[in-house]
Amino acid sequence: MRIHPLPILALLASIGSLLLVGLDVGGTTPWMVFISAASCLVALSVFALYLTSPARRPLEVPVEDFSLWVDAGEPARELQRLGPSDLPLALMVLRADLGSIVSNSELLTSRLSIALSRPELQDLAKFKLDSRSREVSALLRGVLTTLSGQASQEALRELVSSLERAANAAEAILRDLEGISLAKRGVGEAHLLPLRRALDRMVRDLKELKSNTESYLRLFLLTSTPRGAAASS
Repeated sequence: MRIHPLPILALLASIGSLLLVGLDVGGTTPWMVFISAASCLVALSVFALYLTSPARRPLEVPVEDFSLWVDAGEPARELQRLGPSDLPLALMVLRADLGSIVSNSELLTSRLSIALSRPELQDLAKFKLDSRSREVSALLRGVLTTLSGQASQEALRELVSSLERAANAAEAILRDLEGISLAKRGVGEAHLLPLRRALDRMVRDLKELKSNTESYLRLFLLTSTPRGAAASS
């Protein structure tokens, strides 16, 4: 263990002053003896506390720290006020809301990896929760990249399909966490609870984003039906 030199220097200085007083260097008084002895005791106490204090890891992030979580609100709700001619604007809305969910997914993956590194949860490696969470994040990140391309109905259909896959995968992880929490007690369960809550929120956001996107897609079918009927007549 590496020891900082300041506590050692303070202890040595106090012992030295006490020895000088004991040797009667320069003349001493009872008060000088008392002060030197008190200084020595204080230095010993500080040194003992320094040696017995537990090692700290200042860069360790708590599992329950979701302060960077982005509240997605009601994802893609603004699509209800848009029509088929507003497709570029609709994609902008979708990119913004999906971007928030992607950030939350990556934060969740990070916290899940931290939790699984704890000794009381290392037996959960067989469930591959962190790798499955990374796959969900990668899927959503890929969809976000796709939405940056040309605006089209096909992009929306691919988005709906990908959101369904991501929601199902995230929900499967959530079910595993709920089952594991029933088997874990105490500290292990306490680490899993904030992860379950965050994952539950993300699943709800993904499902709502998918639902609102599907509703917007149906507008294209409604507007294209009369044209098809007119053409056939």
